[in-house]
Amino acid sequence: MATIEPGEASGWAEGLERLARLIPGVGRYQDREGLRETDKRVRVHLADLLAELSRMVEGSERGLTEAKRLDRLPALDRVARLLNTLADRIRFAGYGFAGVFDIHKIRERELAAMHRFDLGLLEAVSRLREPVRALAEKATDDAAFPQALQAVETELQEFERTLGERDRLLRGL
Repeated sequence: MATIEPGEASGWAEGLERLARLIPGVGRYQDREGLRETDKRVRVHLADLLAELSRMVEGSERGLTEAKRLDRLPALDRVARLLNTLADRIRFAGYGFAGVFDIHKIRERELAAMHRFDLGLLEAVSRLREPVRALAEKATDDAAFPQALQAVETELQEFERTLGERDRLLRGL
């Protein structure tokens, strides 16, 4: 019985993949599955970033509770819940790709547009980071809290609008 050396294994796998690509439709299916997995990874990363921002706000909620400053908890809780809701919307959003046997197929060009849109969402999450950090830091500052809260709410509304555009784009595919 022949054994496969470690270096041969990857060459064997690549050879098998090339062979499978000779079968009509398999290569395109493999490419689409790769794009689908990338799409999922980007969305999970985005959701994780939003969940991290939510934990930042929740940390300041604990600080306020310990300081017995309960008047700001509803506002911070609203921000944390919205961040978690947005994270879930992204995490469980449509893949932007129909399976190989689905009636409605999305072409690679359309999926690439979804990827570009999702990368834009990464920039939008980055824009959220500073206002959320400032809100968490200013939770006990009577003068600065209202302005910090307004800045976060404005950025969150913009992010929700952008996410709504993604949903509309996906429905149009």
